[in-house]
Amino acid sequence: MGRTLIAGLTVLVAGLAAAALWLGVARNEGRQDERDRQAAVRAAAVHAAALLTLDHRTVDQDVARLVATSTGQARDGYVKGRDAMRQAALRREVSQAGVLRAAGLVSMADGGRSAEVLVVGDALIRWGADGKRGGDPGGAGEPEERAYRWRMEVAKVGDRWLVSRAELVQ
Repeated sequence: MGRTLIAGLTVLVAGLAAAALWLGVARNEGRQDERDRQAAVRAAAVHAAALLTLDHRTVDQDVARLVATSTGQARDGYVKGRDAMRQAALRREVSQAGVLRAAGLVSMADGGRSAEVLVVGDALIRWGADGKRGGDPGGAGEPEERAYRWRMEVAKVGDRWLVSRAELVQ
């Protein structure tokens, strides 16, 4: 009877240890899921802040920030359009400063490796000393306020979250 009791207690302790381990793993997975959700939103917000900030005096660094915070289709677009963006910013002497208003997670997909995030920001755009706006010779020299709303797809690449698509929405 003593051996049966010891065997039963051993099985019980092993079962409790396995249950505790399983609960610990599940709790850690839940924490990692929450960290990923927060990191996805943060990545979209950082990318949006880079989109909201453009200055003809720092255009190369500004575009580099866009490239550094993106991947896939978005990154390819910034790399291909880098020279055109630079030339337009220099020619028009554009200075855009913005404020991020909000960013929120819409959904997670692909086993927590991709997400959709909505981002809202506002910017004030100033055009060069020539008083022209957007290359329009008759344009006003007054600053222009713009509101931006993006739907961004972000992807986990290694241990970093990067924007793979940024789409303006109404």
